[in-house]
Amino acid sequence: MNDETPLESTALDARLAALPRELPPARDLWPAIDSAIRPAAPARHRWPLALAAGFALAALGAVVGARLAAPPATVAAGPATGYVIARRETRGDAELVATRAALEQTYRERLALLSPVTRAEIEHDLHLIQSAQEDIRRALGRDPNSRVLLELLGSTTEQEFALYSTVARTTEPFATRTRT
Repeated sequence: MNDETPLESTALDARLAALPRELPPARDLWPAIDSAIRPAAPARHRWPLALAAGFALAALGAVVGARLAAPPATVAAGPATGYVIARRETRGDAELVATRAALEQTYRERLALLSPVTRAEIEHDLHLIQSAQEDIRRALGRDPNSRVLLELLGSTTEQEFALYSTVARTTEPFATRTRT
């Protein structure tokens, strides 16, 4: 495979051995690298921005802390949250039960329009959501007033409804074609 003669190979080895081991750069590259990685503004001009960011972060923390510390009645009076949905669900709210049943019926009808692989993935996702809901309900049985558990239950219920709605919405063109 090698067409070189021993004499040519020796000459090449000698020429390679004569090459220098290191080549210094033609100029010092560090000043350009240093200026590229250092900020342009001196540090003394950045402290007002850092101070403003600190105040904003503190204000955000205060708002979040006040929201978490609010009693359930205050939160329930506001917009529909996971907490409100969970309270309605734990009380067996008829409107919520009817909404779930209607969404689930449409979901089951439309699920058949999807490919088997997609259908299996969606069914798996729904199973995960429903398993989480069961776990949360069991935990609520031990601690029925846990705000965290109620928020989690509301959140998983919202995820369940969103999954039902997404399947119904994305299969709508197919459903209308199969009905006519």
